[in-house]
Amino acid sequence: MRAACCAFLMLCGGGAAAQSGAQSDGGWWAQKRTDGGVEAGAQTAPASSADASPPAPAPMDSAAPATLASVPLSAAVFDCVEVARFEVNQGLISSKQEARAAMIPAEKLADIQRSVAGNIPEKIPGMRAALEGGGADCPDPQRTISLTGHIIDFKKGNQALRYFVGFGAGAQKFSVTARAVRKSDGALLAEGDVTDRKVGGWVGGNDDKGLDDFGEKVAMFLKRSLPSSR
Repeated sequence: MRAACCAFLMLCGGGAAAQSGAQSDGGWWAQKRTDGGVEAGAQTAPASSADASPPAPAPMDSAAPATLASVPLSAAVFDCVEVARFEVNQGLISSKQEARAAMIPAEKLADIQRSVAGNIPEKIPGMRAALEGGGADCPDPQRTISLTGHIIDFKKGNQALRYFVGFGAGAQKFSVTARAVRKSDGALLAEGDVTDRKVGGWVGGNDDKGLDDFGEKVAMFLKRSLPSSR
């Protein structure tokens, strides 16, 4: 009987020690699980950064328009020219030619612009012209030439001196550095000086004739600059 009681007491002591050890162990693996999950308040192991999946790439926008490269100038076809009003040097004057050019009246610059634009369809079949800033632009920048110019010399001239004196007296002169580029990307088509002089005689010696002749020469300069012959 005494031996049975001793055995019973030893068994009770061992169970209590085991229970105490389980309660003191605070590891996450020792928490009781219910319904297959961790009980409230239990800590879970942090996920490893190596296990994280990289974010999926953003889908390509198939509706985004592709950038089209400009057609090479050698294969370009132009059908319209926007003529800008030619400019004069308003800064420092470095020559008497620039000083004369700076004296050209503003209305004369407008006349030159209209003369050049009017001569372009006459000298280049199938080509149209528009006055830059006039409210009517060419429709297709890829097929449009922007024509600008810088007046480098101007002499109004004197018809009487040309007739009575001659020898270059009273000569009329327009001279401009013209520049033609494709409107869409600014690709240079041509650049060069264009000059018209009237040195004598009544015929062809008046202001209007000189202005029209100058516009014709600028139009011919542009025609020679086109990548394809017309």
